[in-house]
Amino acid sequence: MTPLSPSPDSLPLPTSFSLIDVPFILNFSTPEFDKIIIFIVAVLLSISVNAEAQAFMATILGDIRNGAKDRFHFNPLLHINLAGLICFATAGFGWPKQIELNTDKFKHPAIAVILVKFAGAFGNLLLASIAGSILFVMKKWNLEDQVFSIVVAVNIMVFVYNIIPIPPLAGASLISSIGHIFFPVYINKSKPLEYFFKFIPYFFVATLIIMRVNGWPFLNDSLNSIVKFIFQFIAG
Repeated sequence: MTPLSPSPDSLPLPTSFSLIDVPFILNFSTPEFDKIIIFIVAVLLSISVNAEAQAFMATILGDIRNGAKDRFHFNPLLHINLAGLICFATAGFGWPKQIELNTDKFKHPAIAVILVKFAGAFGNLLLASIAGSILFVMKKWNLEDQVFSIVVAVNIMVFVYNIIPIPPLAGASLISSIGHIFFPVYINKSKPLEYFFKFIPYFFVATLIIMRVNGWPFLNDSLNSIVKFIFQFIAG
């Protein structure tokens, strides 16, 4: 495989929409300026919706903050996380900067954290559904549009790949919350675990970069199949 080329799993969809491959991953071997710009916009929308959805769920569950501009500012630049951004460029999905949570305000903290994390992922699915609805209507008029196609593809990727149990993806909240329920003392006082959750995203991204540079497939076939299925279901 040519280094820095899309995963072999990124195949064109068997639909009338042939402007992009799904999953959509940037091709650094033959870069296309228009798709790069659209991808950047899609990423900024994705991280904004993800972070704001988490903040909204946290507020509903009791972590209310007066004038919390650090949460509801709707400025994507303030939601950027470096590791998450590199992951977007490398693998087509990523994450925003973590929002601050006061778990003491939650009635059931372990469950609340899970709901907050997955609220971000479902926010991405909602955005993908909105953009996909526009694609569906355009398809009825025999029109194609790579802007909405990329927005749909990126947000579905974020939604599906959030099940990976790597911090700060939503899947990690399941493991963390279970640990807090059964081993609260160890979890709260464990320095190694604290460092693990802090640095594992960077090790994860570094691994993806190494695999991408060497042309090794790193995207799971099953997850990619889900991404393609949701894309076709939403966009028609």
